[in-house]
Formats: sequence, C-alpha cells, structure tokens
Amino acid sequence: MAEKVDVAVVGAGVVGASVAYYLAREGIKVALLERESIGSGSSAHATGFISLLGTEFTPGPSFQFGLDSYREFPSLVEELEGITGMDLLYQRRPSLRLALEQSEEVLIKELMEWQKEHVSIRWISAEDVHEIEPRLTPSLLGAVYEDESAQLDSYRLNLALAAGAEAKGSQTIQRKVTGLLSEGDRITGVRTESGDISCGTVVIAAGLWSPSFQKELGFPIPVGALKGERVLLKYAGDPLQVLISSPKRGHMISRLDGFLSAGSTGGRDYDQDELYQGEDMDRVPTERARVEIMQRAIDVFPDLENAELVEQLAGSRPLSPDRHPIIGPVPGKEGVVLATGHTTKGIHLGPITAKAVTEYIQGGCKKVPQPIEMFLPDRFAGMTQADFQTAGLDVDE
Repeated sequence: MAEKVDVAVVGAGVVGASVAYYLAREGIKVALLERESIGSGSSAHATGFISLLGTEFTPGPSFQFGLDSYREFPSLVEELEGITGMDLLYQRRPSLRLALEQSEEVLIKELMEWQKEHVSIRWISAEDVHEIEPRLTPSLLGAVYEDESAQLDSYRLNLALAAGAEAKGSQTIQRKVTGLLSEGDRITGVRTESGDISCGTVVIAAGLWSPSFQKELGFPIPVGALKGERVLLKYAGDPLQVLISSPKRGHMISRLDGFLSAGSTGGRDYDQDELYQGEDMDRVPTERARVEIMQRAIDVFPDLENAELVEQLAGSRPLSPDRHPIIGPVPGKEGVVLATGHTTKGIHLGPITAKAVTEYIQGGCKKVPQPIEMFLPDRFAGMTQADFQTAGLDVDE
C-alpha cells in the first residue's frame, strides 16, 4: 500500500525546503523528496546575496514579490537558528552598486527611477564611494547606495529549512521521483524508485529537473540550465563593510565566516554561441571562469591581487524564458503545483514562494494568491520551444 501524506514536495533545494517548512509549520503532513541530497543542486553554489537592485525584478508585482520576501528573512532566520542551532551567517548592511563605465551608470540610474519609490537608495559620487571604502578602484564613476541589503550562506539556509521542516513534522525522503500518480486529470501522488507516495497535492520544486514531469502533465515546464561560477578568497586585509555589486562585474562580499565571495559568471560573460545551455547540472569549475572572475574582482578592488583562492564553486541555475519564476497550478490538472524556474533568485524568493504556495494549498487549491498571479504557468501555454539564449544573456547577478 502506498505511503500517504497531505503534500509531497519534489526537490529539496531552497525553494522545495522552504515550501516543506512553511507547510509543516501549519501542521500539514509533508514529504520532502530529493534525488541526491539536500541542497545539492542550484542552492549549493548560490551567493546568498538578497538584493533588490539588479535587473531581475521589474516594476510592479515582480518587485513587490522580491520586497515581501526580503522582509521575511529577519524573522525566518531567527526562527530557523532557534529551532536548529545553526548559524546561517546572515548579515544586513548597506550596499553599493558600482558603475565603472558609462553604460553601467546609465542602467543603474534608469532602474533607480522606479526603485527609489520602494527602497531607500541614492546616487553617490566616486568621492563619496571612496569615503566609504577607499580601497576601491579610483576609476569608478559612482554608485547607488542602498541603506540595507542582506546576505547569508545559502547552503546553511537550505539545511536549516529542511531540518526545521522535520522538527515541525515533515519527513525527508531521499529517493528519486520517477513519475506521477494520477486518476484522470487529478494528480494523486508520486512514483519513486522504491514505492509510491499518495497525497492530496504534489509540489514540483525540482529546479533544473522540473521539465521531466511535463510529458505526464501534458503542459510545458520551460526551465533551462544557466551555468554560474564564483570563488571564495582569503584576504588578509579588513573585511568590506558594505555589500558590493556592479552590473558587469558581479558581486564582492565579505562573508561572516571570514571569506570574501566574488563572482559570479552569468549571461554577461558569454556571447550568443558560448552561453552554456546544458540539460543538467554542471558542477565542473573552469579555468576561464576563474581568470575572468579574479580579473573583474581586481578591477574593482585592486588589493585582491594579494588574496588567496580558497575554493571555486560551479553549478547551473534553473532559468525560465522570461527570468521570472514559474509558480502555481498547472492548467488542466488538479492536485499539482509548480514552484520552479527562479533563475538567480531562488534563495531570495524561496520564502515568499513558500508562503504563497502554502496559502494556496490551505485554501483548498481554489484561489490563486494575488502575489503569484504574474508567475502562473499558464503564461507558457502552447509554448513549443523556449528561448533560453536571450533570457540567459539578460541575466544580471
């Protein structure tokens, strides 16, 4: 006889583990299923930079979704650290989004026009930047100063969410889901390598592996792989007191464990022919990325020429064709919800995605919560071929 739960969540990355935690916190019986290990996919190599200033959010519901999730983190982190005893290395501090060339200044200022209505930001001169951090390159043009951004260790967050879900009654099952159980148009559970699990609702939060379910669902799940790499450095100087990023040079963050994170590669680093478009996770670090990341970091912070490379991380992000997540019910099917395709914002949007999915399930899957209306899967109805190349080239992280 099949195992029985209220909800089966497929995929134990940050999004899936967040969904499991938020559901279990409401007393819902959850099974969190993972084919490899918790956080072994996109979440394992993520920077954990929770910022609202890049190009991944657009005016309106998209930005509000990101803002609402940002506001979830202080209480969520405190809650998880209390339950698990883990230190998530969570820090909240000002940030600088630097312009080192004219095109970056134009982009940043264009975004500021609408971002400043929601976030406390202002443009500051190069002189002002150097007062805050005199070690940065003298060739910068200026920056947008944000009163507060945040960053944490994404892998620790992932583990804490899964452990927190278990503490609330969820069970974590390390099995590969091989298919879906169904009765007519209703999904009734999942098939695994060692037995079936029946449930009222299946949440597919499998990241890059989500498209494997589209044939059974008879509906496209357009998620492609966009490879990214970053490095951890040991730097003998004082840590940076602000979180730093730039449109063309990525991030530079002094973590609370003493390492400096720099990167990461994304659409900016490849032309149309070289953009990585694999079908699965690529965890192999490359020399080209290491050289590129280090050169960019030194361009911003010249003294990093003296830093020591500790680790290079590589992996692929679940890219959607419009770079927005895919969240909500599958048209024509009952008992199944998608929570995938978060591109580079899975860590940032995991909590608010989980909150919306939990609200939807608690409501009997009758009414879609307003926050996810623009992210519904039905926007891809009839899609036969997704353009991941254009989407990947537009990624800014």
